[in-house]
Amino acid sequence: MQITTTGLTRIRPQNNRVIVIRSEAASIFSGELNKQEEKILDVDKLELEDLKEELQDVGDDFEREPTIANFRVFRELIGKFAKKATSIAYKIEKKAIYRSSRTLEIVAIIDRAADELYHLVMEGQQNRIRIAGRIANINGMIIQISV
Repeated sequence: MQITTTGLTRIRPQNNRVIVIRSEAASIFSGELNKQEEKILDVDKLELEDLKEELQDVGDDFEREPTIANFRVFRELIGKFAKKATSIAYKIEKKAIYRSSRTLEIVAIIDRAADELYHLVMEGQQNRIRIAGRIANINGMIIQISV
């Protein structure tokens, strides 16, 4: 199977990237693909907002009662939130260096709103993260003493 395009296509460089400009309307396939990607992105953003609210509630519980059980729940949830936010906000491109065996990894921000939400939530959780770090340190010392 061969996919061909009709109409005039121009290629122009912009910020070390290649932009393809087509003078015709997008194909049905690419239109449907874009719709599906937008639906997935919308679901991901809703899930991110839910995680943010859940993290706030769990963080409040952890701050009121800094127990090992609350610590584990908080640590797991902050990890889930960070993973989801970074998967939405960033994209990693790998570029092979010509005449070298090295590969560059370029991190690009693809969703500024998710990036800003990630930074905002992490700044708001700094005190709780410090408490979690201290509990993890104490828990590590207890394990070392008991072994």
